[in-house]
Amino acid sequence: MAIEKVKITGVKFFQGSIDGKDIDSGTIFVEEMLDFTTGRAKGYATQAYKAGKASVSMELMNRHEFPLLAEVEFMRVTNGNETKNVIANVTAIPHDITTPKADKKAA
Repeated sequence: MAIEKVKITGVKFFQGSIDGKDIDSGTIFVEEMLDFTTGRAKGYATQAYKAGKASVSMELMNRHEFPLLAEVEFMRVTNGNETKNVIANVTAIPHDITTPKADKKAA
């Protein structure tokens, strides 16, 4: 598992039943750098990652505003044919919301 500091731009979830099938899923959207190595892209995009259960996304939605800086634990999983990264854990990074000190030059 790998832990990274990321910017979470949003979340969504579904918990319920569709056509008799129980569904409990969450998605977390993470800002990632575009592949600049080709010379044809620059900037950032948002990538969706599965969060396992809806409760992970629901807790983020109920406790935080977005964008949110967080430490995210990614877990690589496979079904034998393809590999993907899913989010195993999210910890918000506390930030100082006090007023920044005035620039001494401006005084």
